[in-house]
Amino acid sequence: MGSMWKETRLAGGIHGLTAGSGTTVVLLSGWPETAEAYSEIIPQLAEKHQVLALDPPGLGGSDPAAGGYDTANIAKSLADAVKSFMPGSIHLVGHDVGGWIAYAWAAQFPEQLRSLTLLDTAVPGTGAPHTFPLPPELNVKLWQFCFNTLPGLPEILTAGRERELFDWLFQQKSERLDRIPQSNRDRYVETYTRPGAMSRGFAYYRAVAESSKQNQEFSKTKLPMPVLAWGGQSGVGERLKVALVSLALQVEGGTIEDCGHYVMEEQPDVVAHQLLQFFEKVEARS
Repeated sequence: MGSMWKETRLAGGIHGLTAGSGTTVVLLSGWPETAEAYSEIIPQLAEKHQVLALDPPGLGGSDPAAGGYDTANIAKSLADAVKSFMPGSIHLVGHDVGGWIAYAWAAQFPEQLRSLTLLDTAVPGTGAPHTFPLPPELNVKLWQFCFNTLPGLPEILTAGRERELFDWLFQQKSERLDRIPQSNRDRYVETYTRPGAMSRGFAYYRAVAESSKQNQEFSKTKLPMPVLAWGGQSGVGERLKVALVSLALQVEGGTIEDCGHYVMEEQPDVVAHQLLQFFEKVEARS
């Protein structure tokens, strides 16, 4: 933790970190991370904005989800919690699973958003299906999508070995492991070794089929707000921006060089700069 933010709790037991003042920016983390994944970005954004970094329901320090882990339900619960906590339109940013949620949020409640930013993620149900078995280089990046959905087995195999699993994920999916703060990685292990925490993370993957059906319906209407899409060079890369062209009316972004999946930690200064530049441009138009 650090002195540049304070912890808060929103309706529904949503845990968050807040800092700064001005236009509201909501940051959603993914799995197996927490809101601290944005720890090096929060101070930079807080110079011009009110920042609210959230753990989605069931992840990090937030209470379990009520009503299921499909992203339409999760997005609604977060949208309601944020609206009651700080009314007004927001800039919404999501990474990984947080990106899945952010898309469902934007699709259901576009009037609440000034802009949407997705960071190295893929919106379930909107891309071309993969043929199995996956090529080895792709399987290294995506194997958890199948493993995490299995009933019961992930809990059996990861109990007591959460650190080993997370270390493997960070090593395989990052370009610059040395840039991911050890304090953050320790926080993730501490968080997800709590009773039931791993199951709640797996629940998001077990709900992907339902989330995919919802997104296919959402995709029939293009998102009206400005959208920013950045992928890590050895992560999703330019494919994220290309995929979003069919989902939104206004899309910009590209690839973050020398970077893997964990873009906020591997390249925090680049990500913060791109976000601030984008938010300024969006606000200048309004």
